[in-house]
Amino acid sequence: MEFIETLYVKNGNILNLEYHLERMERTTEYFKFQVPSLKFRVPSSEFKESRIRITYNRSGIKSIEYFPIKKREFKKFKLIEINFNYFFKYKNRNIFQKIFKTWNSELKTLPLNIDEFILIKNNLITDTTISNLAFFTGSEWLTPKYPLLKGTKREELIKKGFLKEENIHKSDLKYFKKMAMMNAILGFREIEEYDIIS
Repeated sequence: MEFIETLYVKNGNILNLEYHLERMERTTEYFKFQVPSLKFRVPSSEFKESRIRITYNRSGIKSIEYFPIKKREFKKFKLIEINFNYFFKYKNRNIFQKIFKTWNSELKTLPLNIDEFILIKNNLITDTTISNLAFFTGSEWLTPKYPLLKGTKREELIKKGFLKEENIHKSDLKYFKKMAMMNAILGFREIEEYDIIS
């Protein structure tokens, strides 16, 4: 079984490294093996931004890959009911790829340009396939209390008191002023204009 950790490097610095280490520690503690030593070369500051993907298992670090940052726009979201867990950041993400494959086959009869999926479990909003979520009430930002995966950016903003954890139902979505996606690469990206399709 292999796990991944995705790090965001800006001007030669790894952002939120302590939160990535905490998540790796939770993973290795649960599966009863030691956290692998994170000794690797950080791209020099001449690289403005990059993404590092570390693959590891109980034998140690298996690979370290460097990727450029790709900018994506997110405007249209589709609500999808799920019945699986994703407590740890596994390398195998077939369960998420299956969502896209299923939807792509349905596009033949219902052509809609979907940028991302919002996943619902037990009638509660969880995450998208690539990020945690937050919603703005007009006075505060709320994030789902039970995400599929506790992301590093989410953890940072909760600890700083910027985010408040709440159960968010599908029926609550219409009351929010705006939403945000967050992960190590996106940071905290506010989206003011968006469309959520049931």
